Formats: sequence, C-alpha cells, structure tokens
Amino acid sequence: MMGITEEGGKIATAAVQSMQGTPLGIALLVVNLAFLAFVGYLLGEVAENARTRNTSQMDLIAKLVTDIRDCRQPNGPRGELDHLLPKG
Repeated sequence: MMGITEEGGKIATAAVQSMQGTPLGIALLVVNLAFLAFVGYLLGEVAENARTRNTSQMDLIAKLVTDIRDCRQPNGPRGELDHLLPKG
C-alpha cells in the first residue's frame, strides 16, 4: 500500500513541477481533483442510500408475502362480505 502512495506523490510532484510556469494550470488541476473527490463522495452516499432502500424494500416484500400466506379467506374470494351480496 505504501508503494501506491509514494508513486502518487511522485506523480503529483512531477505534475506541479511541470506546470510551475502556468499557475492557471495548477489551479485547474487542483479544482479538477477537488471535483473528482466530491463526485466520489457523492456516489458513495448515493450507493449507501440505494442499499438502505433496497434492504427496506426487501423486508417489506417479505412481510407482505408472510401476511398474504397467513391470510385465510372464509366463504370464498370476497371473504366475510359474501353474505351481503345478492344471490343469483
């Protein structure tokens, strides 16, 4: 893991040294890196929200399946209201 950090530092140092004559280029590089970091954070939050929503939906579906399985309807498909309907 330390090798990746060292290589990243070397790349950043080389990029800044190559742009020393152009401060606008360094500013754009910093802004782009900040933007990429923000987008990465935002995508992480969206993924966590989707994971939470998916879990709660699966729990709700499981509860509905259990409730429907346990449901007993006497007197046919309309249940208790069949006696109120006209015959024939």
